[in-house]
Amino acid sequence: MKYLKDEIQKIFVTSLVTSVIMIFLGIFLLCKPDFILTTLSTVIGIIVLVPAVISLIDYFKTKYMANLIVGVAAGVMGIIFIFNPTFISSILPFVLGVYFLIDGLSRLQYAFEMKKNQVPGCVSAFVSSILILVLGVLMILNPFEGALAITQVIGIFLILHSALDLYNAISTKMKVTKFVKKMLKD
Repeated sequence: MKYLKDEIQKIFVTSLVTSVIMIFLGIFLLCKPDFILTTLSTVIGIIVLVPAVISLIDYFKTKYMANLIVGVAAGVMGIIFIFNPTFISSILPFVLGVYFLIDGLSRLQYAFEMKKNQVPGCVSAFVSSILILVLGVLMILNPFEGALAITQVIGIFLILHSALDLYNAISTKMKVTKFVKKMLKD
């Protein structure tokens, strides 16, 4: 029984610490999305520079033209990401906006098909497709604000998930403690 109690305590502490860290990360994402996006861009830029340098070194060793092209292209991208951090935060929402636009048009066509065949629920399908289309257009027209909004939504989800995980950990610990006490009495 002691082993079970010790294991539950370890799981509880781990869950507690992880949840608290994730709640603070969620609050940070919610309050400082621009900082997160610029930091992400810098990190990606550094990551992209590593293969660029390796490819350029390989080019000078082998004179293989593909290594030069990859090295220069990746190097330029890495430098852009590092010195223009809003670049990645404007491209990602643009790409997502195009995806949402295509998805919204596809769903709109599906909603019209539902209406034509008198399938129930076509109104909700129509409304959701319009909302997806509007979101896509907004993200294409104002990508940086879209990136900030996405970052903040991720922050909200992290906070909610961590709060639920924290509640679950506390609830489970209380139930197990109660169960162990009951088992020790019997």
